[in-house]
Amino acid sequence: MIGRGATLTGAIQGVIGKLVNIDFSGLVEDEIDVTNFDSEDGWNEYEAGFKDAGVLTADLLYAPAVYKTILNAFAAANELWTLALNDGRNLCVHGHIRSTSFSLPLRDAAKIPIEIRCSGKPWFPSSSSSSSSSSSSSSSSS
Repeated sequence: MIGRGATLTGAIQGVIGKLVNIDFSGLVEDEIDVTNFDSEDGWNEYEAGFKDAGVLTADLLYAPAVYKTILNAFAAANELWTLALNDGRNLCVHGHIRSTSFSLPLRDAAKIPIEIRCSGKPWFPSSSSSSSSSSSSSSSSS
C-alpha cells in the first residue's frame, strides 16, 4: 500500500495529523477555442492555455490539537506542502487550506477533511536537491 505511512507536512504548520485518505484532483488545463471559418471540415480547434494544479484533499483523524493546527492555517498565506509517500517519493505543492470541517459519527472514527488549494506547479523533488534554484534567482538592488 503506497499510502501506508504517508504524511502531509506544511513548511509552517509541520506534520498535520494522521492521514486516513488523500486525493490529488490532478492537473487541469484551460482550453483556448481557436475554431475559425477555415477550420477543416467544421471541426473545433483548441490550443493549450493556463494550467491549474487543482486541489489536494485529505482526511485526518480528529484530535483537538490537529483541528487547532488546521484552524491556525486556515485561509493563511500559501506555504509549501509536502506529501511524503512510503516509497521515498515526495509530492510538493504550494498552497493554502481553503476549507475544513469535522464529523463525529457514532460508529466510525471522527475525521477532519481539508482542502489545500494548490498554487503553481506541483513537483517531485529529486532526493539530492534540497531547494529550488528558481526561488533564489532574483534579488533586488533598488
